[in-house]
Amino acid sequence: MRSQLTIATVFSCLALEASAFWRLPCRGRSTLQRIDPLVNPGLPAGHVHTIQGPDTISIDSTNEELMAGSCSSCQVKQDKSAYWTPAMYFQHADTGKLEIIPQTGGMLVYYLQRGENVTAAPPGLRILAGDPFLRNFPYRTIEKSLWQAQDRTEDALRQKAVGFNCLNYDEPANAALGLRAIPDDPSKCKDGLRAEVFFPSCWDGKRVDSPDHKDHMRYPSLMDDGTCPETHPVRIISLFYETIWDVAAFSGIEGKYAFSDGDPLGYGYHGDFMNGWDQGVLEQAVTECLDPSGVVEKCGVFQHYTEEEMQSCKVKNIDILEDVTGPMDKLPGCNPITHGPERALNATCDGTPATNPPKDEDQSIYGDIASSSSLSYIPLIQNPSPTTKPELLATLITTQRPTQTPTQTPVVPEAPTSDPPTTSTVNLHLVIVTITETKTVDVYYTPTPPTVPKRRRHIHGGAHRHKH
Repeated sequence: MRSQLTIATVFSCLALEASAFWRLPCRGRSTLQRIDPLVNPGLPAGHVHTIQGPDTISIDSTNEELMAGSCSSCQVKQDKSAYWTPAMYFQHADTGKLEIIPQTGGMLVYYLQRGENVTAAPPGLRILAGDPFLRNFPYRTIEKSLWQAQDRTEDALRQKAVGFNCLNYDEPANAALGLRAIPDDPSKCKDGLRAEVFFPSCWDGKRVDSPDHKDHMRYPSLMDDGTCPETHPVRIISLFYETIWDVAAFSGIEGKYAFSDGDPLGYGYHGDFMNGWDQGVLEQAVTECLDPSGVVEKCGVFQHYTEEEMQSCKVKNIDILEDVTGPMDKLPGCNPITHGPERALNATCDGTPATNPPKDEDQSIYGDIASSSSLSYIPLIQNPSPTTKPELLATLITTQRPTQTPTQTPVVPEAPTSDPPTTSTVNLHLVIVTITETKTVDVYYTPTPPTVPKRRRHIHGGAHRHKH
């Protein structure tokens, strides 16, 4: 049985200090699907995500398409960004069946002004925080004042940016990122298990995306605060996601909990972000929204959706027609539940390879079309009818092929000059398409740092009770 690791409250009180911030409630869920327009644009994703944001989110949505949305499941009307994380499931011990765990209150997104000379996120920014294939935590859990060089590596900071909180509102509040892993018995979390992920806030000042969706960003020296490295000198506003899962709904029932990527521990938890803000409004908010309470209504530059409007905002089309709620025999995609400590790689489901190729230093951790020149795909059935059975829908697979001439990887697949190779499907027959050539496109953006007045100090995360 794995041990439960806890970070001292002192750590959080000292380290999660912020000047000003606002909390963005996302009261509804725009969609629950196996899509990921950041990592797997145009293709089925490896696992199911719970996605918050505008009604234009789709399997291949761009930042510009997000901004064209007519509504959002998040409160600020000028924000059409997309925010998503893996969904959480419960597996019954007696039947082996899996079902989705209810999500409580949608998602809460914090915009935190940490560090000096904080700027707005640039237009078109895309970020992936976390690694879905991790199944262990090999780093020390100590106060930041005791950190040494090995505690400040980028890999260490990335893993320390993921955590959990076992909620019980009848007891004193716990620190944000207080648990490194899911508790051994999550059902004891009376008011839910809060999954948390902190995003990197140091930008290279040039690219709004990178092949692994991480390299253009770095964490500051203290993960959620501190200084930026010379290679990534531009400090942007920090993002922090909170999503609560009603794990207590399964109290007294034998079984286990796991995220949609087959992670029962929590080390592989992650979050994705695609910027869809009205840039002028975001820049103005960074400069003017200095109230230390974090109440979003106190920022005068924002217009607001009602809770009913947020909850009613759903995507216009469902891209992947399959059962994602259950009861089901296995997690959607190929995601057998694995406990590690090795990375969750090279699994198979019914003889079909998973979408998890080995990690190379110069490859995307997802091994998607932006990271390999020798992948084969079974494409999504085009224009499925409402009666198409979910099990007949094609899913993405990757296979090893003979060595071919390496090709470069695209950095930002937002605005291709031509459509990628496609193939039609007839009578649900599956046709393999081989990607043989790609081009690298670097997207650059030069920010104009706003004049930021001196801000009051506020402590976040030490012991906050904001219910979703």
